[in-house]
Amino acid sequence: MLLSFRVSNFLSIKEEQEFSFLRSSSLSQAEIARYKPWDDPSVGTLAGIFGANASGKSNVLKAIRFMRRAIRQSYRDWASGESIPVTPFALSAKCKDQPSLFEAVFVSHGIRYQYGFRITRKQVVGEWLYAYTTHRRQVWFERDISSEEVWYFGKSFTGRNKVIADLTRPSSLFLSSAAANNHRMASMVEHYFRSHLTSASPEDRIARTRFTQELSSKDDQWRDVVELMQFADLGIRDIRVRQEAIDVKERERLANVLRALDVDAKDKSIDEVLDRVEDKVEFGHSAGRGRKPVYLSLNEESLGTQVWFALVGPIIRTLRDGDTLTIDEIDASLHPHLTSEILKTFRDPKKNPKQAQLLFTSHDTTLLGGWLGEKELTRDQVWFTEKKPDGATVLYPLTDFSPRKTENLERGYLQGRYGAIPYLDKSLIGEIAEQVSKAADGENESELEDVMDFEEASLP
Repeated sequence: MLLSFRVSNFLSIKEEQEFSFLRSSSLSQAEIARYKPWDDPSVGTLAGIFGANASGKSNVLKAIRFMRRAIRQSYRDWASGESIPVTPFALSAKCKDQPSLFEAVFVSHGIRYQYGFRITRKQVVGEWLYAYTTHRRQVWFERDISSEEVWYFGKSFTGRNKVIADLTRPSSLFLSSAAANNHRMASMVEHYFRSHLTSASPEDRIARTRFTQELSSKDDQWRDVVELMQFADLGIRDIRVRQEAIDVKERERLANVLRALDVDAKDKSIDEVLDRVEDKVEFGHSAGRGRKPVYLSLNEESLGTQVWFALVGPIIRTLRDGDTLTIDEIDASLHPHLTSEILKTFRDPKKNPKQAQLLFTSHDTTLLGGWLGEKELTRDQVWFTEKKPDGATVLYPLTDFSPRKTENLERGYLQGRYGAIPYLDKSLIGEIAEQVSKAADGENESELEDVMDFEEASLP
């Protein structure tokens, strides 16, 4: 369970910004009771980030994904002497060589942890892990290259600490190195980031689709997938998975690719990879009463169906395991009713008994206004991003404005009461409209022809 996350000097985020799932003390008991808590009433299960285009909403989620990727991959993939793939704030020359900060506070198996690190493109300059097995903080380890003693290991953190520290490259996280070398206590923390903090973004839709396909092929998960696809009212009545072996020519081509990628060196033989079969998922649509369903492939389905299918797998796993899921642009290609139902699922103890969490970004202001009935989000579950004059992202909660309990949040947001909305220079729109009008009247036929050529080139 994620409690909070801090980041600075990453992408559009310059100064330190913090997100928190902790419930606001300004909420009344009646408000909290509406969204009945599970094990811990102080921790929420739902939060949404709203803001203008390019304000940095997605970058907050990208920062969480980067932290997770660094923990999982730095020991294996970040080679010594090569640039660390972190992207500092680009609009300030001073930030280029300054460290980027990432820190998460979370609960796993009843223990609260605080883990973070500071890195530049050259090296890890700081790293720390604290545990709260009681109300007192235990220092498990600290790493600070500016200190005379770079490493400090607490008495409670048992294992081959010094040996692993010597094996840890300047470009690698100790947590990543320790987990790769079977350090029991470090592995417990690494396991949280690897298995219980997941993400969904437009860029990884193919991977999420594959994951949902794998669930569809398992007898104990197939029914869950079918029910969620039916729930979305997409006209789908059944799902089946066909398995097709890779043909000889394709196998030979893929073998050459895998050899170039040196798959054997990554603990998976080429034959093992190629022996896998490719699942082909097909969706059964009703063809009328008494008639057999007509099956269509995923590629033949609408974009909305494809987007929803790619989300179904991560949602099922998150609810099943009590994980934390981040979804970038949750409203993309989904009907507002469906987005609303996703949020209701995460706040319903019967559907979400393990207190799984959802953090999402959206432009859908109806989620603020409650046009379908009660509000989808409480005041402390709404966050905003806004760009400062220097181009840096600021992240802040709605509770900073102390809105009234009965206030229409959607109307207040659209009126600019809370910031985080775009400033549109309407004079520029007028100039563009005037130029288009002149081109249409024959005053600038070449420009109009260029537009038409573009439209024709974009046709399938």
